[in-house]
Amino acid sequence: MASASSFDLENMPELRVIEWQHLNLSMFYPTALFSTWSVRTMLYPLAVVRSRLQLQKQHTVYRSTWHAFRSIAKHEGFRGLYKGFWVTFPQIGTSLIYTTVYERLRTFLQTDMGYSSVPFISSMAGGAAAMCSQVIFVPTDIIAQHMMIYNYADAFVGSNKSASVVHYMRSDGLLHKRTLGLRVIRAVYKVDGLYGFYRGFIASSFVYVPSCLVFWPVYYWVQDGMKRFRKEDAVLLVDQGVAAGLGGIASSIATNPFEMFRIRIQVHRTTYRDTLALMMNEEGLHVFTKGLWPRIVSNSIYSCIVMIGYELVKRACVLPEFKDAVKW
Repeated sequence: MASASSFDLENMPELRVIEWQHLNLSMFYPTALFSTWSVRTMLYPLAVVRSRLQLQKQHTVYRSTWHAFRSIAKHEGFRGLYKGFWVTFPQIGTSLIYTTVYERLRTFLQTDMGYSSVPFISSMAGGAAAMCSQVIFVPTDIIAQHMMIYNYADAFVGSNKSASVVHYMRSDGLLHKRTLGLRVIRAVYKVDGLYGFYRGFIASSFVYVPSCLVFWPVYYWVQDGMKRFRKEDAVLLVDQGVAAGLGGIASSIATNPFEMFRIRIQVHRTTYRDTLALMMNEEGLHVFTKGLWPRIVSNSIYSCIVMIGYELVKRACVLPEFKDAVKW
């Protein structure tokens, strides 16, 4: 590793984007994973609210986002808002996969392929990283979704075919012998086999890949726009936080129908064609707005805090020879 003395620090360009080669990876990985998971833990209740809103038929259970939150808190307590949370713990691996693929592909596209557009490079790398992370995300998310609605499954699932997993659990004789999560895992496997854990994989990819294709360009475009209207010595980290929040809002709006499509395929267990037909018949234009507000709130806050945390972690883990060049 080169020492700081071997670099011309005065002529080194300002580091506004910290790349893979600038990082001490032994520090970066554990710190980044802890930061990301802390935010996910804080915002998990919004995922529960969003899932239930999108699974219900019209407004049969909850009238609004706030009504859903109050009802869950009142009738199920704190545990209801975190139902299925422990099952999502393996998703910490998705953060590891996403970060590695994203950063390495960014470096490849920039240095080996010669692309110079940061929004383009980031959106391509983010889309590929999101696709790879679905391997862990989809099965854990399916299990968590079934746990979220188990106590009120009849209101959220619908037909007998859709309720096969729930029906199996109600007759499994394991109510007080195993945890709900383990019972869901067993039921999904018994009803659908291994395929059950990857039901809706393509639909899930249609949510998270386009989400990245929207988020990253917006993230960098907003920063560029703010740079034009602010002093050069403005705090870059503030701009990054604002840009991430707006990117989260934009990606939520753009992909909300796909999110509703995904979760209904995975929980209702219907085909892609039947799910689309039912959604259009039952919800109409509400497919664009149902569950949107908790998604906007969750994704904007999550994106803002995670990106600020991510950038702080990168600054803290930058190699010594680059520290003086980092733009704060």
